[in-house]
Amino acid sequence: MAQKKKVVKKTIPAKTTVAAENSLFKNGIKINSKGFTVSEAYLVLDDETLVPATNKVDINQNVNMVLIIEKGWTESEGRVFPGSKQVIKLSSGVEILNSEDLFAAFDETGVSPEDSRYITLNAVITEMKNKANHVLVNFNLWDKKGTATLSGSYKLYIR
Repeated sequence: MAQKKKVVKKTIPAKTTVAAENSLFKNGIKINSKGFTVSEAYLVLDDETLVPATNKVDINQNVNMVLIIEKGWTESEGRVFPGSKQVIKLSSGVEILNSEDLFAAFDETGVSPEDSRYITLNAVITEMKNKANHVLVNFNLWDKKGTATLSGSYKLYIR
């Protein structure tokens, strides 16, 4: 006589918030977060058109990485104080950008908690001799008043 197998149904929520380390988002964006909860990360052009999944863009085309941060900021007098930096390298290893703190202008005033939910970091490649190479964009984000940090990367390919 055959035994009946017990069927267990699992419900998967429609929207999940990712806080795990080494998470992979749209456009191959890799994120390692300690303290921030990131719900979305994706690439858009200046006109808010999504960058194709291939991450192929033109020379001089602004690429904006959008991070939507659900929580993790430490508020101080109703403000938050983000810090961020980018390092961009060619696939050959040549460094073409190593930025200072991209949010240094807000060190005194901070930003509103609502604005800190949407972090946008811009990258633009102005020249590339060998288009067979790709570009690796590394980024860091941190809370200047707390302990939350985030690091990650994505690749861009020039058409």
